[in-house]
Amino acid sequence: MVLDEKVLTTLQRMGMTYYGAKAYAVLVASGPSSPSAIAREAEVPRSKIYETLKRLEESGWVRVERSRPLTYKPVYPKEAIEERRKALNAEIEYASAELSSVYDRQVDQEAPNVKLIRGMDNIVPRIEDMISRARHDVCMLGALYTRDEIARVKKYLASARKRGVNVRIITRPTIATGEGGIATVEAFSMAGSDIRLFRTPFIKFVVIDGREIMIMFSRVEDDVPDARNAVAIWTPNPDISSYMLSNFNMMWDAADAPGK
Repeated sequence: MVLDEKVLTTLQRMGMTYYGAKAYAVLVASGPSSPSAIAREAEVPRSKIYETLKRLEESGWVRVERSRPLTYKPVYPKEAIEERRKALNAEIEYASAELSSVYDRQVDQEAPNVKLIRGMDNIVPRIEDMISRARHDVCMLGALYTRDEIARVKKYLASARKRGVNVRIITRPTIATGEGGIATVEAFSMAGSDIRLFRTPFIKFVVIDGREIMIMFSRVEDDVPDARNAVAIWTPNPDISSYMLSNFNMMWDAADAPGK
């Protein structure tokens, strides 16, 4: 009997031996048969046929009638294969759940690229460097500035705008500092930046192209931040940067344009 090799290969993937696949295929095609008939049609050596049929019976592929001679009947293929499909799917689901649980608990083993930067003398040059490398977007959020910082940074913002970079700033209308108040719209006007006003906290985020971020903090006393003694965290982590950018965009839509 000519047997479909693709079917035989598939049956072997489901756990049958080559002889077992041939014997089962013959039974499906011929109906209940004796071991000798199965061996002849499937071209299975007589010395192997009883062992082959026993394995098929134990695996639930065939049933045996204890007559003389013994007669083997195939289990309906759709029933037998569906049972194995369900078992395999259950095993796959279990493996998927277990491995996903392990993956979700794992700690990122990559060496983190994070820098702690102290003092405005070190923070401002880093912000200038970030803006100078921006290709698409510069987003600044917060109310933690000094007059000197704005005077320096707005030159870089203006240069970025000339390069076609989208520059957006969300801040308070007025920022309190130890040197007096800063009217932010007027202070940033020479930079040509898009500004929106919001009661932002006394921190600052600088996000570049959704791939690089600096977060700046300072002590705050009586609603006046001590920007001169600020610290900042910088990282080129695109996940953190893009998440912050999505929050920035949400706040941008909620913030007010100057004059409203």
